[in-house]
Amino acid sequence: MKQTLCRRWLSQACRACVWLILAGGLAHAGWAAAAKNRSEPKPASVSPEEQLTQSVTQWVGRQQGVRPDQVQLQPLDPRVRVQACARALNMDLPFSSTETVRVRCPEPVWQLYVRVQNGAPDARQGWNAPTGGAPVGEQRRQVLVTSTHLSRGMTLQAQDVRLATVAVPASAGTWVDNPAEILHAEVLRDLPAGTPLRRSDLRPSILVKRGQLVQLSVGQSRGFMVSARVEAMQDGRMGEQIKLRNPESGRLLTGVVKGPNAVEGL
Repeated sequence: MKQTLCRRWLSQACRACVWLILAGGLAHAGWAAAAKNRSEPKPASVSPEEQLTQSVTQWVGRQQGVRPDQVQLQPLDPRVRVQACARALNMDLPFSSTETVRVRCPEPVWQLYVRVQNGAPDARQGWNAPTGGAPVGEQRRQVLVTSTHLSRGMTLQAQDVRLATVAVPASAGTWVDNPAEILHAEVLRDLPAGTPLRRSDLRPSILVKRGQLVQLSVGQSRGFMVSARVEAMQDGRMGEQIKLRNPESGRLLTGVVKGPNAVEGL
């Protein structure tokens, strides 16, 4: 009888020791994990604006052969709020101008247009040219020049410009030489008559204004088309994505500006 009681007592004591050892090990692991979390600094989060700036300057630098710190983004419209993008941003040049970059986010879906410029004069030549190279000279080439005085904010018409052969600095990709480039474009500064047009002088003009009724088309890419009149909830330039409202149902929609008072539904 005494031997049986001793065996039971020893068994229970062993079980208690095992539980104490396991509990101590788990507690030690928890303390170690907590200490690790406290000792490892969390990476600083990047704001959507910083993500946009970094992505665009790096992409433009690769495209134009300049350092990213030589690329400057012109300020966005204060009404534009940059949303956080869960995936890598995609960039392209939707127009002939190299100063307008379209930025698209795949998730959530949105797009913006930003204006860029090289921060240093002749940045591209300075980056590629050997040390001690001669300064960039002038060349005679056929470009678009203004036919009359143009005021800042004016939307260009065909009669406002003409092709002429003039002496201009030899900056590739700077001068407008295709009349199609001025379609739905406005000037960013006052330009006297006879001024050669730079691409940095232009930007897409506002084709849809907030509060206006615009024509919304859906299904063109699928072989059919349905159109309706909807209200624009914000201004929109060519290619920009804007919010719309169905005045009958009140439903909110999204579309891309395709022309004056014309929007294609998404």
